[in-house]
Amino acid sequence: GAVASPRFWRHGQCSQKLVFAMETALVPAASKAPTKGMKNTVMSVSRFAVVCWAAITAYTIRLHAVTVYGRVIHEFDPWFNFRATQYLVTHGWRKFFTWYDHESWYPLGRPVGTTIFPGMQFTAAGIYNLLNLLGFQVSLNDVCVFIPAGFSILATLFTALIAREAAQPKHKHTAFTVTAAIMAVIPAHIMRSVAGGFGKEYVG
Repeated sequence: GAVASPRFWRHGQCSQKLVFAMETALVPAASKAPTKGMKNTVMSVSRFAVVCWAAITAYTIRLHAVTVYGRVIHEFDPWFNFRATQYLVTHGWRKFFTWYDHESWYPLGRPVGTTIFPGMQFTAAGIYNLLNLLGFQVSLNDVCVFIPAGFSILATLFTALIAREAAQPKHKHTAFTVTAAIMAVIPAHIMRSVAGGFGKEYVG
């Protein structure tokens, strides 16, 4: 038979080396693919669990005052804010902006419409009216008591979104998760957003 030329053997050896290199490169990648997918799944589930924990904790940890003292408005400014919300619900927004409160800043009184941040009162009144419209019989006191704790969830999530936006692309999910966990329990925000502390700071 014919004897193969040296060139044929060289090409054959090169082809075998190429096939061997491809096999050694692909086999480990294929074996690691399930491990990498499992790791990503575990990380995603862990992040989701931490964010859920942060949202729940942000609300429940701020209910300590309600658990101990009941559903009461405490501190001076929250009491005035509650009175202003009562006036808004009872008399409407037109009279609210022209209301001159003689029980505040005694003996001069206070022109409420020009010396207040009305967003808080309008938010509480809107939630109160909506809940009663939907058939939930709640008092305005309870709405004003629980609003700070409820809004702490929004503050936690929106702060986490800001951190996610500022983080590098490969760290966005981690930044969101870690920030949510910190914001939920950070004392500087808890002290201004406890249930019953009906002040403008609870928004964050």
